Amino acid sequence: MVAIKHISSPAEIPAGENYVLVTYGEKYSKVDEVRAHVITVPHGASMAMSELSFTAAVHAAKEVAKHEKIPVVYACK
Repeated sequence: MVAIKHISSPAEIPAGENYVLVTYGEKYSKVDEVRAHVITVPHGASMAMSELSFTAAVHAAKEVAKHEKIPVVYACK
């Protein structure tokens, strides 16, 4: 089972750890690197839509983490 850990900044992710991160940003993007998978969800005019998008991204991130055998998904709002 993949856990979700809420953090206030990506700086809270331990150095050297493989991770999956969901965060807010300017536009939607997904970056897959050797040690990091980052899903960025845009802050829209509608906070409700942003929240739904963020929740959907967290669920997608859990699948990535499960596939990559990473025990924690970091969610940074």
